[in-house]
Amino acid sequence: MKFCIAMPVAAATLLMSSTAHSADDAAKGRANFVAADKNNDGQLNTSEFRVFIDANAKDGLGRAAMVKRFGAYDRAFKQLDSNEDGQITKAELAAARKK
Repeated sequence: MKFCIAMPVAAATLLMSSTAHSADDAAKGRANFVAADKNNDGQLNTSEFRVFIDANAKDGLGRAAMVKRFGAYDRAFKQLDSNEDGQITKAELAAARKK
């Protein structure tokens, strides 16, 4: 049971870390962020984050498919939302890549 819980948490911190293997992957990740940001505020709320994860999973980016498979959207969101304001910014995603 610990494996099922620990893997999505670890996946959250690695969500975008392995995404930028190529310029094309990085561009897809940026495009997915923009497309998911429905209110164009430069941040993702929980519902927008789910759209972002699903798009990244579809494109085979990072560990998004694992987050989706385990249904660990909320857990991943909490892991990435470092200032706990209920929004994920590009800066928070970048910080998670560096961990």
